[in-house]
Amino acid sequence: MTFFIRNREELEHHLVALHGEGWSIRGLVRQFSISRNTVRRILRKYADQREHGHDIVLDKQKKNIARPSKLDPFEAQIKEIFEEYPGLTGQRVFEKLQDSGYDGGISILRERLRILRPSPKKTPVVRFETEPGLQGQMDWSPYTINFTHSEKTLVNCFSYILGFSRRQYIDFTLRRDFYTLIRRHQDTFNHFGGVPHHCLYDSEKTVVLRWEAGQPVFNPAYSSFITHYHCRPIACQRGRPQTKGKVERPFQYVENNLLAGRKFRDLDDLKAFAIWWLREKSDMHNHDTTGRPPLELFLEQEQDALQPLPLHPYDCAEVYLRVCDLEGYIEFETNRYPVPYEYVADILTLKATEHEVMIYSAELALLVRHQRLPVGSVTMIDGNGIHSSRKIRYGLEPVQDQFLAMGDHSRDFLEGLKQQHPKNCGFHARYILRQKEKYHTDDIEKAMAHACRYHAYDCKAIERILGAKSSPRTLEAVRNEKASAELRNALPKIRQRPLNEYDSLLREIKKDDNRPLRKDQEESEHFETENNSGSA
Repeated sequence: MTFFIRNREELEHHLVALHGEGWSIRGLVRQFSISRNTVRRILRKYADQREHGHDIVLDKQKKNIARPSKLDPFEAQIKEIFEEYPGLTGQRVFEKLQDSGYDGGISILRERLRILRPSPKKTPVVRFETEPGLQGQMDWSPYTINFTHSEKTLVNCFSYILGFSRRQYIDFTLRRDFYTLIRRHQDTFNHFGGVPHHCLYDSEKTVVLRWEAGQPVFNPAYSSFITHYHCRPIACQRGRPQTKGKVERPFQYVENNLLAGRKFRDLDDLKAFAIWWLREKSDMHNHDTTGRPPLELFLEQEQDALQPLPLHPYDCAEVYLRVCDLEGYIEFETNRYPVPYEYVADILTLKATEHEVMIYSAELALLVRHQRLPVGSVTMIDGNGIHSSRKIRYGLEPVQDQFLAMGDHSRDFLEGLKQQHPKNCGFHARYILRQKEKYHTDDIEKAMAHACRYHAYDCKAIERILGAKSSPRTLEAVRNEKASAELRNALPKIRQRPLNEYDSLLREIKKDDNRPLRKDQEESEHFETENNSGSA
């Protein structure tokens, strides 16, 4: 006779049934290849249930009854320890119990501590609804897209959602820097035709520089931008992304509805499809929470509650200072843009919008405009039409005017170069002009004066003098400095009160309340009296 046993219940069923038909315990052991004690235990259990009855719940409890442990006598002591020291580590509890006579291991102690000191339960997040036009939420999410006409690319999805109607705006970008952030915000406000009063953000560096005393310190450049639109930024506490769950959850809708099951040629194709998807899908679907299409709820109640857009948009261009190299080009994002050759070695202002690069002279006169090249393309724009006013040569003559313009001592140093290096003085002059990228022009002029005193007419000598006597400087973007200055001017002036004003205030409180001064107040009063007597 063959039996197919799939689980413990079937085994017990066959044992009881065959034993009832007359099978002996020895025969059951041979048939099922199990121990004699196992057979006896199973038969005894079912015989006891038939005779005395059974309860499913109580029987299950009996199975889970644990064996006595060495920690049982110390359980009351463990609870007393946690009442006095709630955050005590398991190692310290183990040491304390050893002092009381515990001779067990630390592993079973840690298992018991998980029961006696369970981890605190997370506070449930209560979903709150906002008034129309009051709040927006913004976030990023990265996606890796296999484009059919280009290589696999990591793109960032910018998402902005209105808290009341749940109307959403998304866009896909390659970058996630400050300027991309504010440009996408401008596109969002134009898409909605208005601006909410508040917006929730994570603690990303483009918005929040750092936290101090539990308060966020906002990026001055971002504060300048968002203040232009009369919107107040609110930074969520770190480690609590659920605070802005209205924008977190829709990313699943983007993944499952927009990206899933579709292929895109390139980034431009993805961006164009996202515009269609917003209009035909996102705005028109019934939202799970509101039960209505976001566009319908937006037009009925939220559109009029948004703040109006300013008459002129915020200038989101990037502004940098760059030194025109000796070939007449300015490098920006690994690409080279030509400049008229008479501005070689000058510090020029570069203004870059999302699609255009404009270069200004030191007097902020517009010199040239170029189409902005993709980041990392390592491309040099042909400058024949721009450099045609002067033939590019590599001797002294093309850079002589720029060299003499650095200061009074540059002429004396140049004469020494011509005498000491008559064949390659142009090389030395160009090498010194390149130092303007790292050092201030006044420092270079002082270095040449120092070199003239010792007749050290050599470009390497100038470099060594600058390294020893001057501090390098970088040509940073001017936006952060300008925004910081504007923010400082807008904030009220804070005046530091002298300490004696606080002492006089405490005396007035004492007179009014007829209460004795505290010990620290008496010490402060005594300290002031001694100082006054000493000064007298």
